[in-house]
Amino acid sequence: MSAKLAQHPLMLAAMLFAAATGAMGFAAIPTSEPTLAYEMTSQITADDHVVADGIDKVLLKETPSATAKLDEQLECMAKVVHHEAGNQPRSGQLAVAQLIMNRVGKDRFADTVCEVTNQHGQFFNTASYHPRRDTDRWATAVEVSREAMAGAADPVVPGAIYYHAAFQPANAFFRTRQRLTTVGDHVFYR
Repeated sequence: MSAKLAQHPLMLAAMLFAAATGAMGFAAIPTSEPTLAYEMTSQITADDHVVADGIDKVLLKETPSATAKLDEQLECMAKVVHHEAGNQPRSGQLAVAQLIMNRVGKDRFADTVCEVTNQHGQFFNTASYHPRRDTDRWATAVEVSREAMAGAADPVVPGAIYYHAAFQPANAFFRTRQRLTTVGDHVFYR
């Protein structure tokens, strides 16, 4: 029996059943390719690879390695997304990333992502923050940041340029701003 046929899930099940029950006989051998339980095409991005081994297709997601060198602007944003919203749902992470993009080039803010994220009194010094880069949380922060910088997602909170943690009461500054919505654990303002 060929190795490929013996690897087929239905054939394996028939062989295990026969061995467990002592039953002898013929097993139905599938004559067609197995079909996927769901369609993956819409989930595949440029960083993904589909591997077909003749029997099954497997979606492999490339994650940035710990040694991967990122564009400086992307890295600054990913650090903020990771630190500020890494424990939030994807929409909350994207809202923070888009907020940074909403600030870039505005009068009271700076002209680049790194200048915005490192602006005094706004976020933090990204150069001194060194998150683990071999985690899913980091990979998601990079992916969300890349998407926000490319403008590839619908705005989560259109026009938001300020936010604070939802557990904190709004201080005098935030009481003078237009409150937009709450996403995850953050309240966003214009």
